[in-house]
Amino acid sequence: MLYELESALKNLVRPLLLPVVLQRLRARIRTLRTPEDAIHYAFGSNYLSVHFTPVQIREEIGEFLKMLARRPPSTVLEIGTENGGTFFLLARVSASDAFILSLDLPRGQSYAGWRENLYRNFASDRQQIEIFRADSHNPSTLEKVRGSLGGRRLDLLFIDGDHSYDGVKKDFEMYSTLVAPDGMIAFHDIVDGPESAVGGVPKFWRELKQTRRHLEIVKDWKQGGWGIGILPPVIAA
Repeated sequence: MLYELESALKNLVRPLLLPVVLQRLRARIRTLRTPEDAIHYAFGSNYLSVHFTPVQIREEIGEFLKMLARRPPSTVLEIGTENGGTFFLLARVSASDAFILSLDLPRGQSYAGWRENLYRNFASDRQQIEIFRADSHNPSTLEKVRGSLGGRRLDLLFIDGDHSYDGVKKDFEMYSTLVAPDGMIAFHDIVDGPESAVGGVPKFWRELKQTRRHLEIVKDWKQGGWGIGILPPVIAA
């Protein structure tokens, strides 16, 4: 109860501090030259009690970002943004004119509403960010995301939303239809760990990789969660 009260009070104060935070954020983004710069900044982010620390293992997300930086994606969808750390890092390695979408549950079911403004300010140069607060499993949500893309296909789909077996499977089956043939699909939390943290993602990933080309970025298979599983672009014969 005390934690919930403290969190509620902070969410009343943070919107008032946000203009100052955003000014500093935009200035700092212009100085980030490499994925390593972005990682260092994101993991240390905490200005006026506003932070977006990635729920990632540094080595894993670092290797993934280096992979993306070799061919910066122009269209990105992250399912499950929550704290915003991974979303921030994906923006940093996307093309300067990238269209980057976040899809997470409605207000009150995930992160506080004031964070939407924070996440929109992760954009740099000519990037555009669009935020959807809706149930990813609702067919109407898929159609809204499809409409927002305006005929474009995704270069990167990052799935980190509903961690139940049925949930991650449904996100994959629904939103993989939006991915370009040479696009990439990535999953977070492919390593076995506590049910509350990884859910059914490791089980679904094990089944999926049996029939698909794949890559795995895992620091330690005994680490109890995390890990990034990747379905790389289809290579034409």
